[in-house]
Amino acid sequence: MARGILVAIAAILSPAVGEMLSFILANARWLLAGLLMCLFSGFGQTYFISLSSDAIRGALNLSHGQFGLGYGAATLASAFALSHFGKLVDVWSVRRSAVTTLIGLSLACALMATASLSIWLLVPAIFGLRFFGQGFCGHVAMTSAGKWYSANRGKAVSIVGLGFPLSESFMPAVAALMISGLGFSYLWAGGAVFIGMIAIPVIFFLLRVEREPNLASTDAVSEDGNHQKAYDWRRADVLKAPEFYIVQMATLCTPFMVTAYFFNQQHLGSIMEWDLSVMVASMTVFAVAQVVTSLMSGWIIDKWSSRVMLPVFLLPLAVALCLPVVFKTSIIIPLVYIGLGMTAGASATQAGALWPELFGTRFLGDVRALIYAVMVASTAASPFLTGLLIGLGIPFDLQLACFGAFCLLASGLMLLIQPNLAGLNSRLSTKNN
Repeated sequence: MARGILVAIAAILSPAVGEMLSFILANARWLLAGLLMCLFSGFGQTYFISLSSDAIRGALNLSHGQFGLGYGAATLASAFALSHFGKLVDVWSVRRSAVTTLIGLSLACALMATASLSIWLLVPAIFGLRFFGQGFCGHVAMTSAGKWYSANRGKAVSIVGLGFPLSESFMPAVAALMISGLGFSYLWAGGAVFIGMIAIPVIFFLLRVEREPNLASTDAVSEDGNHQKAYDWRRADVLKAPEFYIVQMATLCTPFMVTAYFFNQQHLGSIMEWDLSVMVASMTVFAVAQVVTSLMSGWIIDKWSSRVMLPVFLLPLAVALCLPVVFKTSIIIPLVYIGLGMTAGASATQAGALWPELFGTRFLGDVRALIYAVMVASTAASPFLTGLLIGLGIPFDLQLACFGAFCLLASGLMLLIQPNLAGLNSRLSTKNN
């Protein structure tokens, strides 16, 4: 029976796998460029920068709170800046956007190499890393993938987005080795040289042939060949649509709640009496679940639409967050990380495909920049709010269960507003006419 089940699964997946491979081969140049841009964003991610925090705090005699305050301020400033400059992706070529971003990231890495000299160097360095690394690298990659493709947008953003878990899988380990062997200054100086000497020429080469977006990309093409006119929304139009704010209730769950979990996972392990080594080892299943679900989500989005995923993509996260309050045993640890990874993978692909599907591609950079700023604000607020609640005596496992319940509420709401989302374009068309 087990063999029969595997054969059936293979029969279902084989057309999708073949379709994916054909798409990758036909678009390898642009997909690889986008994936690498997402990978290079690792230089500006918290998991990479934080490895240098102890050395920098020691050199500048900063407390955890002082370093955290500077880091948070620089992060919020980068989000504010991106919300204003993100629209450049709509008017610049992808190659110009990508190369300019990497030049800025290389300079930020070089500045970070000297950050131990003065607090006046540290904050601008962190700002540059967050703005060009965490911000613009992913913004350029995911916005471009959304603009380049229409019928295959789901596949494109799922492949390009693999650069994020790929960077998570090896960049921290490389950084830890370099810091222990040479010191953090050599790490950041090496990063600046790597980006300037290798990353920029590779991206320039890959994007020397611009992929012209399909001029009919404003038509959403379904698998049955039907075309539905999709209108390009300006940011001002988006801000006037109630559906935008309702959808944000679901899309912000992943960054807010996953950030809360990982920021407080050591605390969770202590109150649950879980073995921290098992939690760390479970990051492997988190990464695998993230990659697999990301690719599957891309196929589902192209087969149907990103809208149909809204009511379901949070369900694995809801289950994962509710498990600790019900089961205290450490047996559930891998299940928690699988649930987190499934929603994280689906959410990354969803974020790349949903907004161009709902609001068009002409002003996508400007719209996505606004959405990114809100997302960053949610990740900045998450550790603060959960820490405050812990300080007030509210157990973290109970907080997670409340988050899980909210995910279920948001999923139900996404199901109810499906007709509204389907009618967005016709509403804007009526308004413009």
